[in-house]
Amino acid sequence: MTVLRVIPVALLVLLTGCGQVANIRSLSTGYAPPQSGETARVRLITDGLVRAVPGRDCLDWNVPGAGVMASTKSGFPDHNGESLGMPGPIYTWSGAVTTELVVPANKPIALHYLGQLQYSRQCFSSMTFVPRPGVDYMVQATIYANCSIQLHELPAHGQQWEPVEPTPKGKLSMCNAMDNF
Repeated sequence: MTVLRVIPVALLVLLTGCGQVANIRSLSTGYAPPQSGETARVRLITDGLVRAVPGRDCLDWNVPGAGVMASTKSGFPDHNGESLGMPGPIYTWSGAVTTELVVPANKPIALHYLGQLQYSRQCFSSMTFVPRPGVDYMVQATIYANCSIQLHELPAHGQQWEPVEPTPKGKLSMCNAMDNF
């Protein structure tokens, strides 16, 4: 009878571990920009850690190319300080890091922000959008603006960033339900 009680517990432990492997991988793997196809450029400014999942409108850390884009903490595989020579003003703040990266166009990209622990508070925010080919975007991920990710687009004249509403709006879910465990 004892064996019958242990089997469900062991099964639960095994299933819980499966999702955690993907979460650990998402923190130990850097984002891989596309090597071909249509692209857009993103200037990322953050005071925490931002991970990306290219080609998805949900979170799946096993997708090729998924991983860390930028992080204020050392020890993560980030792209901090990379520059593509994007035009337009850079809006930043103390303690933030910036990077400029190429992302696939005409496909969704999911972004997940993990804010730094401050005042006994840690925040998570996520968004997805479909970049248009050849367009420059700015993403600001910060704990200060109600733990948010803000998306802006630089029009052709390149004078001022314009806000863009990401779709769908709200928290993204995991692509695979088992990744929640």
